[in-house]
Amino acid sequence: MTPVTFNRCFGWLHGPQDGAGSDVGVVICTGLIQDALLAYSSLRVLADDLAAAGFVTLRFDYPGTGDSCDDAVERDGHWTAWQRSVDDAANWLRATAGVKRLVLVGLRLGTTLATLAAARREDVAALLLFEPVISGRTYVRQLTLEVEMLSGTRPTKGEDLYLREFRFPPATLDQIGEVDLRKVTVKSGMHVALCAQSEGKAAEDAATTWRSAGAEVVNIPWTGLDPLVRHKVIDEDILADFTAVLQWLRKSVPVQPIAMQIVTGEAALHPPGCIETPVRFGPDRRLFGMLCRPRDSAPGTVVLLGNAGHDPHYASARHAVTLSRKLAAKGVASFRLDYAGLGDSIGPAGKERMLSHVFAVDRGPDVSAAVDTLQGMGYRRFGIEGLCSGAFHAFRTAVSEPRINTVLVVNLPFFTLPAGSVLGYLEQKDRSPTEYLAKLLRPRTWATLLSGKVDYSGIFVGQLGRLRARMKAKLLGIARRVGLLREQSFAKQAMTALSKRGTTTLFLFSPGEEAEGAFALEFGPTGDGLAAHKGATMHVIPGMDHHLTAAPGRVAAEALMVDYFGRT
Repeated sequence: MTPVTFNRCFGWLHGPQDGAGSDVGVVICTGLIQDALLAYSSLRVLADDLAAAGFVTLRFDYPGTGDSCDDAVERDGHWTAWQRSVDDAANWLRATAGVKRLVLVGLRLGTTLATLAAARREDVAALLLFEPVISGRTYVRQLTLEVEMLSGTRPTKGEDLYLREFRFPPATLDQIGEVDLRKVTVKSGMHVALCAQSEGKAAEDAATTWRSAGAEVVNIPWTGLDPLVRHKVIDEDILADFTAVLQWLRKSVPVQPIAMQIVTGEAALHPPGCIETPVRFGPDRRLFGMLCRPRDSAPGTVVLLGNAGHDPHYASARHAVTLSRKLAAKGVASFRLDYAGLGDSIGPAGKERMLSHVFAVDRGPDVSAAVDTLQGMGYRRFGIEGLCSGAFHAFRTAVSEPRINTVLVVNLPFFTLPAGSVLGYLEQKDRSPTEYLAKLLRPRTWATLLSGKVDYSGIFVGQLGRLRARMKAKLLGIARRVGLLREQSFAKQAMTALSKRGTTTLFLFSPGEEAEGAFALEFGPTGDGLAAHKGATMHVIPGMDHHLTAAPGRVAAEALMVDYFGRT
């Protein structure tokens, strides 16, 4: 796969490995927000599979999403810019790869964009729609409900809708709400495949409309496609299986080989004040990162931004992209990278179709490979930032990688992996036994217990891990105070080593998280214990949620991060 840019959008071109071309190209239109995050790596696998089957494939980020620039959205509005970008992607693929016919693949709102494009173009031979959004009005209601769930307040009709990285004005919501694919006519002879977890009436009605126009519409079973819409929160997980989809496409739109010589040019983006360059690095160039540097600036400090959870390098609420560009405005470069088995970085041999474990994989080699590459570009000072699981890896790799001299970790969950289920520990670490005892006094609790829907083992394991960690920390603390144990904990050893090396460290927490878990046990709920370690500080950001999804807290945190890296 080759990184490409067109009309200030970033994308990936997947071509057949033997260099042979065909007359059919595929454009993948992803979803938005969580839909895009969850499906990211699976859609990469789909693009590879399509390329292996002879279909030159392009996947890309819409304007104002992923790694793409924002100006088209700011100028024309979301819906207009996104529709135009699908046509831009299709036209770019035709001009670059020489394909004559197109297949448009969509996921969630991407199915809406793909279908609208197919209806207005003459070169689309097939549509492949995963979990199609038939009614724009229903989709807008879902967005509104998500805002209410995240904020606890119902959005006011007629005002902007703030959802993670987006601020949707009423005009955009109205444009999306007006779309109904049951009223959209596709071309006669077009092949359409619907892939959904369940067959809804709206999709059936749309299929009836398309069949009446002469399209061939089929339903492909959802088997093997769950990873497009959900995956394990922490554990290693398999990516989607597109075997049935590929069988349908090969039969419906057989390819004709053609001579192909693709010249893509430099894949650089130019957001205001900075230049962003995709970089393949590491063993066999299996790893990926996006270097964002200030325009017309010599290499100086560069900050590594690693993955949080299973999210790709641009991060939930697009935090990493926003932070990168804010850092560049202050003269600091950054490198948002995907660890092996996440986003656009390929997993180790035998695990190319897997999402890697969020915590259990050592990310030191990935970070060192990134530092090696950046050092070869002239950078000499290195910082690292991480959120949640990314904070865990940022802290530990900073200890083992002596070239890192600035560390910023956000909502660090623990310093060492807890015994047993990591997910169970994280789910239960903030819930005390007292809380559960209080719940037993409520009649509603007993109804829930008797329903059989309670994960008793998860609660038990989580509480046991919580109790064990606290007891261990207290016993070790007593032993050290009375002189029975001189060995420091890993956390204190790490902080001693970082301070001695001259590395500065900043711990950021959402309100309440600093007082619970590993940090409080090691350094106290207010961080007083950090005083023994020169260059280490702790700060709580009011209004910041755990994953930086809420705009006010995220903006405040990013301002502090920019100031921190700008000073160090």
